[in-house]
Amino acid sequence: MIRVLAYSKFNLTAREIDPIVQDLLGFSEFVNVKSRVEVVSADPTDNIFLELALDGKANVIVSGDHHLRDLKSFKDIPILTIRKFLTF
Repeated sequence: MIRVLAYSKFNLTAREIDPIVQDLLGFSEFVNVKSRVEVVSADPTDNIFLELALDGKANVIVSGDHHLRDLKSFKDIPILTIRKFLTF
């Protein structure tokens, strides 16, 4: 999460990132990921998000990553952009 917030497209400094992370930790649920899937071959590191959603019994996956969005859903879990999620 911190790595993503540090992307230049977000234009955030380390001082701006820390409070965001602290806010998210307040309502985050930690999940022990045991599942292993190989669904996203173009970027295998994206599979961890599918594994997390599966083991965490997610209702939806919210992502801007096109490899995930291109799937549209995974095991009946819809994959939505933030914009679509907010109107879901």
